[in-house]
Amino acid sequence: MLTAHAYLVPHRPTLVLDQHRGHRTAMLEALAAAAGELAAAAPQAIVILSARWTTRGPFRVDAGKRHRTLTDYAGLGVELRYDCEGHPALARALVEAGQGAGLRVAAASRGADSGVTVPLHFLMPARQVHVVPLSLPPQEPAACRAWGAVVRDVVERWNERVAFMVGGVLSCNEHAWNLRRDVPEARAFDEAVLAALERGEWDHAGAGGRGALGKARPEAGLRHLEVLRGFLGDGVRGALRCYEASPGIGAALVEFPVGVSAPAAPRSA
Repeated sequence: MLTAHAYLVPHRPTLVLDQHRGHRTAMLEALAAAAGELAAAAPQAIVILSARWTTRGPFRVDAGKRHRTLTDYAGLGVELRYDCEGHPALARALVEAGQGAGLRVAAASRGADSGVTVPLHFLMPARQVHVVPLSLPPQEPAACRAWGAVVRDVVERWNERVAFMVGGVLSCNEHAWNLRRDVPEARAFDEAVLAALERGEWDHAGAGGRGALGKARPEAGLRHLEVLRGFLGDGVRGALRCYEASPGIGAALVEFPVGVSAPAAPRSA
């Protein structure tokens, strides 16, 4: 069964640096508030899509019994460790359902990269839940939405409380970030995407001219939003909890209501 909300959560490791330095930023405050809401929902498992896991091939589901931290950033002076327990039974159910729906889905055993560890560090700091990481391969938007719908069906019918979230950002111009160079087009792109999500107009999320897209360089072509769209269904409106812009990078915490579909018999774990 699903918790009442799904989340788009930023994965920038600089959030950990802000926390380490004792900064009280708006984003850290928003993450703390969301963590309280999630703790109240008391999920027993979390399925989390990492926009950082972009290996080519099928959609991959990490079916490991335990996920070791993969540090995929360097030079910040702070290394985040978030080793966590897996959920092989739920992972297998996701793989089987995806394959049954005619999608390219496969099991994997990889570990937790920053698309998983940073969001969970802030939203589930007690680490008391089982985690199933999902990859984001370069597949077509329609396939991403279909996969999101499959994930929704499986976790909605599961006999444990399950939360779903996506670890990803919007604009992602790493070159500009490395040079500390502001990119006005990237911020304008982010604002347009967030406005579309708040209106529930998912078709308009990510729309823009070639020049704007070239400047913003949206992470993974925003395929993570396509999976989220498939999971939620069309027309669902997001509530922006916080937006934080840094040179070339747009990070947003967005909360989405999860409606309840027709009840069905739960699957056994």
